[in-house]
Formats: sequence, C-alpha cells, structure tokens
Amino acid sequence: MKAAATKDLFGYWNRLRGERAAPERADVDPAAIRSALGDTFILEADQDSGYPFRLSGSRICSITGHEMKGESFLSLWSGPDRATVLGALGTVSDDAAVAVIGAQGSTDLGRKLDLEIGLLPLRHRGRTHARLLGSLAPVETPYWLGACLVTRFELTSLRMIWPSGRRRPMESPMAPAASTIAAVGRKIGRFMVFDGGR
Repeated sequence: MKAAATKDLFGYWNRLRGERAAPERADVDPAAIRSALGDTFILEADQDSGYPFRLSGSRICSITGHEMKGESFLSLWSGPDRATVLGALGTVSDDAAVAVIGAQGSTDLGRKLDLEIGLLPLRHRGRTHARLLGSLAPVETPYWLGACLVTRFELTSLRMIWPSGRRRPMESPMAPAASTIAAVGRKIGRFMVFDGGR
C-alpha cells in the first residue's frame, strides 16, 4: 500500500472488524477516519447496476470533476480492465478479501496520475453481499490536480489480501497442471493473484 488514505482506511477497517470477516456498515464512524474521509467511498454490491457509488468523498469528486453518487464504479473501466475489476469486486464480496488496485488516471490534456484504490468488504444489516468500503487517492498529488479532470482510468496492478487468513476453496475440478498453479495463485481477469500478507 502506497497511499496514506489506503493505509489509514485498511488499518481502521481491520481494527473495526476484530475477529469478524468484515465489520458492519453501521460500525463505521466517519469521525474516526477524518484524515481519509475525502478519499473514501461506499459502493453498493449490486453487479447488475455496476456497483454504484452510495457515497463518495470530496477529493474523489474533485479528481473526476463531478459528484459520484449513483454512478457505476465499473463504468470507470473499459475493456479487459473492466472484467478484472469485476472479478476483484466479486472476490472482495465472496471471500471477505481486500483488493488493492493500482491505476493510472489520464486527463484530456494527456496528463497522467498514479492512483491507488482500496476495496474492503462491509456487512449491512447482517447481509454479506451488500456494501463495499473503499478509498481512491493519488500516490502523489500533482499541482494540477483539481484543475484538470481525470477522465480515463487504466489498471496497472492488483493485489488481493485475505486478512482473516481464510480463502474460499475453488469449487470447480481442475486438471493437475491447473491445480498446481491454483495452489500458489489464481487468475482474476488478466492478473494472476497470489495469497500473501500485508
């Protein structure tokens, strides 16, 4: 994790969940993540609607130039990146995993911005596939950010973390060669994801 907002939000989420796979949405106290609040968002875990934003911080809206509430998180991505992000969202919801996504944002003037996105599972009224807590923040803040809007997002890396140390076993039968690969990692979109610590 490179961005301060990602580290702060993950640390808070990890403390909040305790021994649980994920904390409840009602447990999240905005005052406790004051420093990262502008970089924080909540998604509805609704694949048919493209995982719409329920809330988005002011700094996220400043990066894109508009209010993100109601907009599809998947609409930020295109081509193979969209399928990879969809796979990561599913893993966060299904396995109570944490996704750390590296992305490059581009402006219409050709300026580039390295971004880090964290995706963390939340329970909502006892339901496990209901909400996702996240952060979207620049790794470094350029002088032009806020004046030039990021209009395109491109995936550059994906890391999955299983804080509980548990991972849902793969259910489909595989050939021996595929089983050997799955023992050390699994494919999500165009990335091979390996289990690891923080």
